[in-house]
Amino acid sequence: MKTLYSFCFALASSLALSSCTQPATELCQLPVTPISSIQGEGDQSPKLGQTVLTQGVLTAYIYPDTPRAGWLLQQSEPAELQAASQALFLPDDGRLTQLQPGQLLAIQGRVAEIEQLTSLIDVALQHCGQSQIKPLSVQLPLPEQLSWEALEGMWLRFEQPLVVNSTFGLGRFGELTLADKRLWTPTQIHLPGEAAQAHEALQERRMLVLDDGSLEQNPEPLPYPPSGLSAEHSLRLGDTFSGVEGILFQDVRGYRLVPTRQPDWQPKNPRPSPPAPRQNGELRVASFNVLNFFTGADQEPSFPTRRGASSQLELERQQAKLTAAILAMDADIVGLIELENNGYDDGSAIATLVAALNAATDRPYALVKTAEAPGTDAIKVGLIYRPDAVQQAGTAATQPQPPFHQLHRAPVAQSFLDLSSQKMLTVSVNHFKSKGGCPRREHPQFTEMRDQGDGQACWNAARLEAAEALHHWLAQQPTGITTPYQLLMGDLNAYRMEDPIRLLEHLGWQYLDADSNGPSYSFVFRGKSGSLDHALASPAFTALEPRVEHWAINADEPVLLQYSLDYKSLTQQQKLYAPTPYRSSDHDPIILTFRMN
Repeated sequence: MKTLYSFCFALASSLALSSCTQPATELCQLPVTPISSIQGEGDQSPKLGQTVLTQGVLTAYIYPDTPRAGWLLQQSEPAELQAASQALFLPDDGRLTQLQPGQLLAIQGRVAEIEQLTSLIDVALQHCGQSQIKPLSVQLPLPEQLSWEALEGMWLRFEQPLVVNSTFGLGRFGELTLADKRLWTPTQIHLPGEAAQAHEALQERRMLVLDDGSLEQNPEPLPYPPSGLSAEHSLRLGDTFSGVEGILFQDVRGYRLVPTRQPDWQPKNPRPSPPAPRQNGELRVASFNVLNFFTGADQEPSFPTRRGASSQLELERQQAKLTAAILAMDADIVGLIELENNGYDDGSAIATLVAALNAATDRPYALVKTAEAPGTDAIKVGLIYRPDAVQQAGTAATQPQPPFHQLHRAPVAQSFLDLSSQKMLTVSVNHFKSKGGCPRREHPQFTEMRDQGDGQACWNAARLEAAEALHHWLAQQPTGITTPYQLLMGDLNAYRMEDPIRLLEHLGWQYLDADSNGPSYSFVFRGKSGSLDHALASPAFTALEPRVEHWAINADEPVLLQYSLDYKSLTQQQKLYAPTPYRSSDHDPIILTFRMN
């Protein structure tokens, strides 16, 4: 066994070893302070700044060759889950690498908090033998009385399969968000307020970030899935990992599990096939957020545009994916959201997309033109249709007046004659103010636009105003065609149980939900799924019993598979891209299929 004297000699140049004068056997035999007592039950150690003597087993050396490198020391016989963690962090300045996992150490040092991790610094230590410990078994969700702070630095194992809920950080940071099941944006399934807040609190105990054990940005190869990610071989939300095991680390980014073994991946959520073929006489209408499709036709030079593609190559890649997605939907009328607001002439976003579609199909599309521009925002909504299925009727209408002159995108409505049934249908496509970019000014008029803490985020009052105004505008039959068959679709930037959706229902619009076993979703934000995209209809249209589908081609897919070239090596730019519908946008389209007769 190495003596304390020899250990001191090896480390004296970098560590303050106040105990180096003690005999070699003393530290292992002296009474110690349990690690759990050093950790305490709060966010900081109750012994912060004090010198303590403790004993534990080295479990893992994490983030080697980085400023965060260090060892985790854990009590040799961890009890059942407690309110205080049973592990400490030993930061390494590059001179502790001679230690080995499984060593039982007596260690004396000063208690410090390093990037929110309770640590021992200025240490003296002695090797007291070897110890075989096992990871502590943990089940999600964490019990209500327990927090992640109580597990800080500990070696954990999750016996249950864990479900992938976010891949947003996979490409940049090599991380996934896991949970025991799919997580929902609270206001997708609960009313805003107390019910949504309680659900949010529960979900925080369900979520876990699985790190890759590296601080390298844009890792290559990607750590997950173990078999490799490509445009044809995707890791999707809803897939599971079993045998998840690692050290719970905390830093300024929050809690994350640094793996001590490669977990096993099970692809449980295969990519969905295109919508089923329609029967004779059926009509199909879709709504699709196309993720800032900008052609830059009104700018000199054309690139970089303010949003969307930043080069001709990126535009071509984006256009190819959108074209594949829209053609696979096989819809007769498509409401498009987040088009560049640059007119209807050749080179405009909507005309460019229609040209690309028509070059790839023998059933061409035409675009709906409004007499005036649909608002002054950089993006707009638009409608395209197949003349062999429907014909325009009346006048294409938009409403750029208050409250749509600011914040929201002006709605566009058009009536169509269904050639099969000879009945009229009016379709409105919409895009309400997003939840981000909260107002900063202290003027009283902005007070109600701020986040009220009820789960609806910022600008809810503006979306509520837009919903009421949209209802009254459509009630005036703005296309000049009076028909009982009316359909309201688009990205309303409100989840299912939020005020704007419930107001529209109160005003007589009927919600069209997908026929599925659980809540529908079209978007994922910070690991939680929900639907920002909706379809609501008049009672007469609802009586047609349309089949509603949220086609899950985007929200479940890694952002890495989008058209963008950013943060990708040349190899990844080729390997992760394919001109297919999958990850053609960040929103899933809504598709309605029905028979008007």
